[in-house]
Amino acid sequence: MPSFKNYIVSWAVWWKCKGTWQSAEGLNKRIVADRKTGTHQPPDHLHKKFIIEETKRPEGYTVYTVAPKSETPTQARLMYLHGGGFVFEITTQHWAIVAELADRLQAVVTVPIYPLGPETPVLQMYDEVQPLYNELAADPDPTPFWVMGDSAGATMTLVMTQQARLAGVPTASRLVPITPCTDSSLVNPELHAMAPYDPWLDVPGIQEVTRLICPDVDNKNPRVSPIYGDLTFPPMLLFAGGVDLLTPDIKKMAEMAKEKGTQVELVLGEGMMHVWPLLPIPEATVAVNKIVEWLEESKK
Repeated sequence: MPSFKNYIVSWAVWWKCKGTWQSAEGLNKRIVADRKTGTHQPPDHLHKKFIIEETKRPEGYTVYTVAPKSETPTQARLMYLHGGGFVFEITTQHWAIVAELADRLQAVVTVPIYPLGPETPVLQMYDEVQPLYNELAADPDPTPFWVMGDSAGATMTLVMTQQARLAGVPTASRLVPITPCTDSSLVNPELHAMAPYDPWLDVPGIQEVTRLICPDVDNKNPRVSPIYGDLTFPPMLLFAGGVDLLTPDIKKMAEMAKEKGTQVELVLGEGMMHVWPLLPIPEATVAVNKIVEWLEESKK
């Protein structure tokens, strides 16, 4: 049974976020507000515990690397792709999970501040960020390399792994997609039936994001909807929420990937909303513990 705190947070999210996703007008209004107030810089307090380096990619966007201030050698490398519907900036919740994973896994975490839509179309985003993924995956460093993301970042995790495999270059050894959008065509009737119960997302907002960032692109293009691409992924720990409208397509993709031979562990959070492992609820603590344990297994 979901915790009482989850119910409280769900109501708070509904009040704050649901209206954004219930109409194209609400979505665009929120984008304008985000551009005025959003910042991609890590919170100041993280600098006390972590070595944080900022670099500029040749493609023009900023990349942060976050590593513990520790005498213990680096034991892993992780690329974290933040969510935000491809149109919203990284948040303090993203930085919090990046910091926790860097600390507990003794990992160097690479965080690309990728260009956002609608200013940058989604295919251009991928063209600019894919080289970073490929470089990290091909690095001769013997420590394991993993890729993780939430929401839009989880979708990017899937798409960029598919593209690397398609190009015949190395991929991450393990993936952790948290509540990805796997099918932007929104053709699944179960998704529409779930929408009224989702405290965060709604169909009109997703449709508007897709319209803004995918001009002249078929919504069933695998770089927009990874469920239509190659589903032979590396081992994957996949998260879905019981009241997230994206979950029907997540479950569908998981089954299709298993049929292709992919090792998929689907964690379905009863009564959980979108990106629940990042939220201030007890269930998120359990989820992050699961992520750490699962990734640690691959070091053995």
